[in-house]
Formats: sequence, structure tokens, C-alpha cells
Amino acid sequence: ASDVYKRQLKRVSMTILKKGFSMTILKLFLLTSLLLAFKLYAAPVDFNVLVESANKPVANADVKLMQAIPNQQSMVIAKGRSSSEGNISFTGLPKLESGFYYLVADGGEISGFEVRSFRLMAALNNEQNGSVVVNELSTIGSVWPLAAQTSGSGVIVGSNTGLLIGSSHIQNLVDTSTGNFGKLVLDGNNLTFSETVGRMNTLATLVASCGGYYQANTCKKFLDIADAKDTLEALRNIAIEPYKNSSELFNLFTTAFPYPKGEGVRPTEFVPYLEWAPKDFSLMVRITGGGLYSAGRMMFDNQGQLWSGQNWIPGTQANLSSSIGGGVSRVDASGTATSPPLTGYNRQGLDGIGWGTTVTVNKVWASSFNSKIGVLDLDGNALGPATVDGKIGALQGLATGPDGDVWVCDNQLNQLIRFPKGDHTKGEIVKVAGLKRPFAVAIDNTNHVWVTNNGADTVTRFPADSPDKAQQITLGGIAPRGIAIDSVGNVWVGNNFSMGYPIAKIPPGASIIEEFKLNLEKVLADQKKGVVTKSGNLTFISPKGKVLRKGILEGIVNGAWGVSIDGQDNVFASDFLGSGFAKICGTSEDNCPAYHATGDLIHLYQSGIIQKVTDTMIDDAGNVWIANNWDYLPALVDADPDRRMATRGGGTGITVIYGIASPVLNPLIGQVRRPE
Repeated sequence: ASDVYKRQLKRVSMTILKKGFSMTILKLFLLTSLLLAFKLYAAPVDFNVLVESANKPVANADVKLMQAIPNQQSMVIAKGRSSSEGNISFTGLPKLESGFYYLVADGGEISGFEVRSFRLMAALNNEQNGSVVVNELSTIGSVWPLAAQTSGSGVIVGSNTGLLIGSSHIQNLVDTSTGNFGKLVLDGNNLTFSETVGRMNTLATLVASCGGYYQANTCKKFLDIADAKDTLEALRNIAIEPYKNSSELFNLFTTAFPYPKGEGVRPTEFVPYLEWAPKDFSLMVRITGGGLYSAGRMMFDNQGQLWSGQNWIPGTQANLSSSIGGGVSRVDASGTATSPPLTGYNRQGLDGIGWGTTVTVNKVWASSFNSKIGVLDLDGNALGPATVDGKIGALQGLATGPDGDVWVCDNQLNQLIRFPKGDHTKGEIVKVAGLKRPFAVAIDNTNHVWVTNNGADTVTRFPADSPDKAQQITLGGIAPRGIAIDSVGNVWVGNNFSMGYPIAKIPPGASIIEEFKLNLEKVLADQKKGVVTKSGNLTFISPKGKVLRKGILEGIVNGAWGVSIDGQDNVFASDFLGSGFAKICGTSEDNCPAYHATGDLIHLYQSGIIQKVTDTMIDDAGNVWIANNWDYLPALVDADPDRRMATRGGGTGITVIYGIASPVLNPLIGQVRRPE
């Protein structure tokens, strides 16, 4: 192909000279052509692949090299069979600018025995070249971050950003160049705080029952439990519904791989494994760095980057009486923090950020406890602070409307701020009747503004251009926090407390931090007395403002907070004091498990790497992100805290749970949007 290109280049050059063009024009043409040729014929990508199961080579496996292409079905690029040693190579491949390569190995022979239902996968990032190992761990680590974009047959379909995020996160679970665990899942913030490694090894052992540990009966039961025809489809089904039949899968593992007599380790090379039945087989990792500490609200931009304002700076002994406020943190599409350590982005006078983060097409906005609004571009460069025509107090939630307007909640002075068309130099005060400590704001596609009043039990709704037409909607819960609007305009609200709960008396004009402190002290005192163990719920409202259902998750969650909607209108709600989050059946009941109706709990997720959660957010790949806002509660309220725990008032990092949601189109502007 290179020789053909050279001959064509020579022919066109001679034509240019014959036509009388100058040597300058010819030189420009040649330079442009050489740059293009360098791009087209740069060092090729080669993959030297080993297909194995339980450290045994898989011979004669049908191996396909696939390409995941944005907004199209993935396609076969090349195929072949593995050798008797399990090897196969694919060479001379172009480096991709978007999408990614992945390998699917089907069937084959292990020690001369045919394994018919054994199917593996390994997805590769765009920097990868050389060695690739396709085995059980490679498959599990590849499937989970891509599960929402992958069919049971291994066909991948996703948006450009969705594919970027999904493929970039595989490295956090597994290194497909070696077939071993990735660095992040093994680091000190993850390994001993979650079941992720144990779950991966337990599943790997079950997969190997169809391969290197072949047990015909176990393999059949594994596939039956997962409702699959092969191991790849089984893992994909488990990834998207990890709560389904989790006990049955664990019991099959313990029955099929019992402890040998007199031995303390099961007969599997995949260690450590689970010792007790998990509540689900979700896989997750915790991400730290870049100033991530006590994250409030989270938002994604159109490049797959996550942005979040932080209550406090990591390493500080900040609490609800005295604090050093944090800045804005940024995480790239792979989950790597790219904002400055400790402080994050904080060059605009921000001193602590609560629920105040939103992202527009080209800007990041953050509102602070100290009455400032920071504005950045998508590279983290400061554009603000924003200017407002009028007096403002301590600020909370932000949101972007479909018309480009940015709205901000002034939690202290009971008002809103609007920036027409997102112009951060032209902020204007908007007075609205009924606001009482406005906390979160959302705008639907009819340009109606919805505001939660955390000083009451109401949501305020009004047309953006007619604040005087505000209506007050009573929720059936106290101190509402997060609010989210599904694809057809229904509204979901997270209420911190249940009706009748005796919340603390908040002085007029108190800051949100003062309110948090008073209510947390009240909750801890009540729990100590055994008065109330759980409080909080969700409310479901029609697009016109009619309450359709109250008291959702009553008695299940403890301090509902952030709410997000995925691309199938399923609902995800934070369980703040319960240290977890809930997946709830939304209005598209066909996308819910059997016998689930709108508002029913699908599953409650918890883990040691999920702390006191404020926000949940969905990315373009269908992963759920969790803001670990608080950790050790006494460090927040004790006048003289234990010095060993005094730096643990804020939560550690952000946790991402792979593949359990339906992809969305970010940034979140107006109602939730599905990928185009």
C-alpha cells in the first residue's frame, strides 16, 4: 500500500508542474501529503494474543478481532484460530482515533478436550500494542465497564463518549496485556475496602468451570442461572443485573469448588474469592486525587470528564464548625484525577462547594458557601468569578436549561440567580414566592424551573419567564435535596426526612453548614436514644406538578439525597446515612425486572468504598458514580474529636459502579437525554 501511495504522489506532483504551478505550491502539496502519509502509515499496531483459561492454553479457539465504532455496530476486522499453545497474532493494524479494538475467543480445546460454551473477551485501549491475554479476568474486566453497550453476543454499540469512557475504565479492573488485575482495584483505597476482587475471582472460577476447570454439570448450572448460552453472555447478563440470583451463583461456587479435606484453600487459582454470599455481583472502584474529598454534586461534560465541587480540602481537620473549603475537581474519561492535588481548581476565591456544580456545552460552573460563583472552561482554566447584579448569600444548586440559561440557588437569602444564555458576567437576582432555603434546581424542556426547598416540605415550580406564576407542591417529605427530570418530564425528588420527623430548629439566615450541623446532631442524638432509625423518602411528580406518589423507599433509605435518571428512565437515589444508593423502577416499566412497577425498589447497593452519599450521576457508558461526601460522623460534630479520625469528616473520593445503568447523553441540560 505504501508503494502505491508513492506512485500516486509522484504522478500528481508531475501534473502540478506541467500545469505551471510554482515550486512553492508543489512543496506545500508534498508537505501536506507527507504529513497525511505519516498519519496513515505510522508505526502499525500489532497484537500478539494468548487465549487461556485457568493458566491453561486454549487451542483452536475461533478468535475474532473486532472494532467498536461510535454510533454503529461493532464489526469484524480479522479472524483466525489459536495455535496449540493458545497463540494468535494480528499485525499491521492502523491506530484508531475513535472507538477501540477488542477480541472475542469462542470455543476451542483445553488439554485435548473441546469446550463448546466457553467464550471470552478482551477490550483494548488505544495506547495498547503487543501482548494481549484473553482469559477469565480479561473478560470480566472488559465486560463490566462496557456492559450497558454490549449485547449478549458480544456486539458493542455506543456513542463516541460512551465507548471512550467504557474502554478507558477497563484498565481500572484488569490489565489485558497480562490478564491480571489492574492497578486501581488493587490499591489501598480499594482492595481491602470492597468485595470487587473477591467477586471477580469467584466469577472467574465459575467461568473456568466451562473451560480450564471443566465440570459439565457446574458449567450448565452456571449458564442456566445466568440465562445464557455461553460464558460471555452469562457475564454480560450478570453485569447488568448483578443482584439477580447472586446467592445461587455463590452457592454453586462453594458447592462445585469445596475445600479439600484438611485444606484451607478451595481448588482454584483465582484467589482471594468470596467467603460469604454477596448481595450482588456489581464491580466498583474508588477514585481519589485531584482534591477529591467530600464531593457534593457531580456533572459530566461532552468529553467524558467528570467535574465536582468539594466541601473541604483533603488532609484538613475541617468539620461543621470550622472548615477550609475545597475547590473544583476534574476526572478524565478513564477515572484519573487531572485537577491539582489538595485544592483542585480554586483560583476564583471559592471556599467550599456543596450542591453547586453544573456543566454547559463549554463551561463548568461552581457555587460556593462564601457567595462566589466560579466559572471554568473544559480544560480547567478560570473564566470567572461570575458577576451578579445584587446581593447574594451562601449558594447551593445550579442547573442549565435547554435555552442555555444557568440558574443558581441562593440557599441563604431565599432567592435564585439567573445567567441569561450562560453569560457569567450578567447574573441577575430572581425573586420567587415560596422559596425557603432553595437547595437544588432543574429545568424541564418546557422551560419550567423546579426548585427544592430544604427549609420546607415543598418544591416550587414556575415558568422561567414568569416567576410570578410560581406554584408550591407539597411532597410528603421534609428537607428535599436532589431533583431530577426524566425523558418525558416526570420529576423525582429526594427528601432527607420523613413527614413528622422532628428536625432541628434552624435560625433565620443560617448557612447551610449550620443547618447540617444542627440536624446531624439531632439525628445522632435520636439514633442513640432509639427514637428514629431511618428517615427520608422520594416523591414522584407529573410534568404538570401533580404528586403521583409519595413516601417511595420509606423505611428503606436513611436520608435520601441526590437523584439521577438513566437512559431508560430508571431512577437512582442516594441513601445518605445508609451509605449506599437505590435503583428504582421508573416510568418505563418494560425496562424493569418482572413484577416491578414505577417507584418500586429494584436493588439497594452498598459497599465499603461507598460512604455517606450525596449525589448519584450516570455517565455516557451506563456507569453510576457516587459522591462520598462524608465519612466519620463524630469528626464532623465533636468539639474535641479523636485526633486519629479528625481528618476523616469528609468522604474519600468518588466511587464508580460499572454497567448497571442505561447510557445517557451528557452534559445534563434540561431533562435527561438518551445518546443520539
